[in-house]
Formats: sequence, C-alpha cells, structure tokens
Amino acid sequence: MTEEKTVTVAEEKKFATRYSACLLFSANALSRAITAIGDEEFGRFGLCYSHAYMLCEVVGQPGITPSELSKTLYLTPSTITRLVEKLEQKHLVRRESEGKKTLIYPTNEGVELQPEVAEAWDRVGTRYSQLIGETNVCQLTQQVFKAAKALGEAL
Repeated sequence: MTEEKTVTVAEEKKFATRYSACLLFSANALSRAITAIGDEEFGRFGLCYSHAYMLCEVVGQPGITPSELSKTLYLTPSTITRLVEKLEQKHLVRRESEGKKTLIYPTNEGVELQPEVAEAWDRVGTRYSQLIGETNVCQLTQQVFKAAKALGEAL
C-alpha cells in the first residue's frame, strides 16, 4: 500500500500560478508531468508510451485493423499510421493486406517485449500512486477520462 501525500492550502498556493485555475493550463501541466514518467519508463527499451499502448493492443488482438486501433486508442488514423510505421521500423509489428483491409500483427520480437512493457506499466502506476496517492490516481483517472469523453462528444 502506498502512502498518500497531503498538501496543505499554503503549499497549494505556493505552487499555484495565475493560470492554475484554467483547465487548459492545468491539463497540459498534468499531461507533461505524467508523460515524462511514461517516457522515462518506456524509454528504457526504446519506446514511448504511445508505442506501448499500440503494441499492447496488437499483441492482445493480432490482426487488428488501423480503424479499430484508432477507436480504441482515441487517435486519428494518420497518427495510427505513423505509430505503426515506427513499430515496423523497430520490427515489433508487421502489416498484411487482406483485400482492401490492412491487418496489423505483432512480430516475435513484439510478443517477446510484452512482459517488459507490462512491467513498465506497473512501474508507471506505482510512481503515480507514490506521488499523488493510489486513491487519488484512480479517482483522477476516472474524472479525466469522463471529461475527455464529454468534451470529445461536444466537438
């Protein structure tokens, strides 16, 4: 069990900026902080967190289509294409054409890397929990995803 940190109102004011009440500013600050942790953990074996998400999906669903990846990962088709190309260069996935469909499969190297990816996800979660508390991580994750879905539907 992790020990949750408590922050006093005085400490919150000390770290606040004139923009910290702005959702756009705060969300981007959070994104940069958690991305740095993810990039550090996945960088140990040459991936970024986006590659790790995709590799997990491809290993878990061999033959997945780019459009399915786009829906699952909430990424545009062009971003999916770019990520697949990067993973192909690293020999972790391969594409096959089946008629008009493109199917994405993991390579042996991609499958073999999966345990390391899973361990990195565990380390990422542990680090988040140590910094902001396990309960806070769960609640924040749920709130952020709910907000992202609501804002995405509004577009």
